[in-house]
Amino acid sequence: MKKQLNKLAKTIALVMLTAVCTTSYAQNNGTSQTDETAIVPKNASSTDESKDNDDTVWANTSEKALFPGGDSILRQYITDNLVFPESVKGTDLNGTVPVFFVIGKDGQIEPESVRIPTDIEGKYKGLAPELDAELIRVVKSLPKFEPAYRHLYKYGEIERVPARTSGNVAFVIRNGQLDQLIIVII
Repeated sequence: MKKQLNKLAKTIALVMLTAVCTTSYAQNNGTSQTDETAIVPKNASSTDESKDNDDTVWANTSEKALFPGGDSILRQYITDNLVFPESVKGTDLNGTVPVFFVIGKDGQIEPESVRIPTDIEGKYKGLAPELDAELIRVVKSLPKFEPAYRHLYKYGEIERVPARTSGNVAFVIRNGQLDQLIIVII
């Protein structure tokens, strides 16, 4: 029982850390991300170029990005497509590898954004190069999501605008095998 509580506490701490790390990567281009809405000035046109060229990664959207079929299908996709390298199988390799990614306005994973972050000291958080490459490959191969949306108040009306958002998949490895997946989509 004590061992299960310890594992649960570690999992909760990891989820919280993953959410904080993912949010810290979000950019803020002068718009408060604590609000779920942004105000568009009345003199802005509906073809405002800043909206179309907006590279902001929103950490707080009105509607979150969704994987078709939900989180259980996302977990199944990852486990079905993950091929552990022979050099890792049967080893005593243990640890957690977070993989950060950005979901574009079109719902596709932006391949250049997929990476394993570093800690505060700049130390790489991976476990083994072959395994890390495979985890990144699987995340890059994820099918299209339903994109996140933010709501803009414009001329007294609410406009639903697709937004870039981020996510994180934490792969928990025990004895050279996938033990647990923790998925956080912001």
